[in-house]
Amino acid sequence: MASKGRRAQPVLTFNGHNVSTAVQDYLTDVTFTDVASGSSDSISISMYDKDMIWLTDWYPTKGDKITGGAYFHDWLREGDVNRIQYGAFILDSIEFSGDPLTCTFGGLAIPEDQSFKTRQRTKTWEQVTLSQIAGEIAGRYGLGVMFQGNDYMVEALEQTDRSDSDFLFSTVKEYGLKMKVYNNQVVIFDAGVMEAAAPICTISRNDFVNDGWTYRDELEGTYTGAEVGYKSDKRGEKEIKVTVGSSRRMMYLNTSCETHAEAMRKAKAAVNEANEKMTKLSGALWGFPELASGVTVMVTDMGRASGKYYVEKVITSISGNGGTKQSVEMHKCYQRL
Repeated sequence: MASKGRRAQPVLTFNGHNVSTAVQDYLTDVTFTDVASGSSDSISISMYDKDMIWLTDWYPTKGDKITGGAYFHDWLREGDVNRIQYGAFILDSIEFSGDPLTCTFGGLAIPEDQSFKTRQRTKTWEQVTLSQIAGEIAGRYGLGVMFQGNDYMVEALEQTDRSDSDFLFSTVKEYGLKMKVYNNQVVIFDAGVMEAAAPICTISRNDFVNDGWTYRDELEGTYTGAEVGYKSDKRGEKEIKVTVGSSRRMMYLNTSCETHAEAMRKAKAAVNEANEKMTKLSGALWGFPELASGVTVMVTDMGRASGKYYVEKVITSISGNGGTKQSVEMHKCYQRL
């Protein structure tokens, strides 16, 4: 828990109704998991159902809409109140157990229409930009689009028996972009641009709870360059090879491309994605309300582990009595191709 005087207060709504006060006497903790890309943000609400009200009259419905946030009181200085919004979620799981009788409600940041992740679709995409693909797919599920990055033109692309979620995620990834669903929007962004942003805060070794942290610096599975072999379906050419970066540790790829520039982009994207696991730092923090996935932080007082990091994942847990726990996973910012 944070130092004396600091406290956090969860704010929860179910289907547009503020239930923060109603759940206060039952709440054990609320946990928010915020990821930069690759999976859904989530919420977990754990309660002690001492009078069986949640198992009877207040039993929720899968598919209920939840929003989650928190007030952080006296965190940086006495009298300050910081409001953090963790987004919108769809109630996905309901679990009860005893004795004592407890319940846990889990929610995911996915559209109410879960066919976004489950329905297999086949479609040929031609002469469209990445943002146009994202817009059409998001529109099917009532989602908005926030697109921050280079909007490349796609000559031709086959979506064959793949869900819209999986197809869109893998497509933007091939072009070096990231994707997540947050607060009823498909958010697509360039991690390289985010890594270049100024750090939002400084984290020192003393900020890790009981010195609980892990630093890993690996060579295996990282690369200095890539060679791509591709054929143009339109021109029926022999395989063309394109090289990016240096040849010390090469990645070899075969992919579908129509132009030399497209092959270069995909090669760089593959190397950059692999190298994100090169140097990582994780641990439990005393609590930084402003910490979120997709931002950068400066780590100090940790020798060779010090430096600028990109935050990949933050898990923030708030107990019923206002205490907090927070864990973070991040990779060191590096020179991208």
